[in-house]
Amino acid sequence: MQKTKLLMSLMLAVSALAPLTSHAQERDHRWDRDRHEERVDMDRRADREMAHRWNRGERIPPEYRDRQYVIDDWREHRLSPPPRGYHWVGVDGGYYLVRPDGLVFNVTIGG
Repeated sequence: MQKTKLLMSLMLAVSALAPLTSHAQERDHRWDRDRHEERVDMDRRADREMAHRWNRGERIPPEYRDRQYVIDDWREHRLSPPPRGYHWVGVDGGYYLVRPDGLVFNVTIGG
């Protein structure tokens, strides 16, 4: 009786551990490397797409304060009137209320 219990316990333990050995098999690391490289490429693309985003208190570079980016028709873009001396700058779908020195006072994305 004692041997039967011991044998049954041993068989139960082996059957419980058998599925775990299949997870310990060698993995194809090339697949993981390819997925990692793809993820890094996607991150780099996202960084390039988001290159022209500024937050309140940051300075917009002088090249984005040029007349081609300044929004004179702020009503058409559904923006509030800029205070005296400020102007709206539109870059990549974002609108920035900017002081003459380029300091961002307010940010509106998408109008």
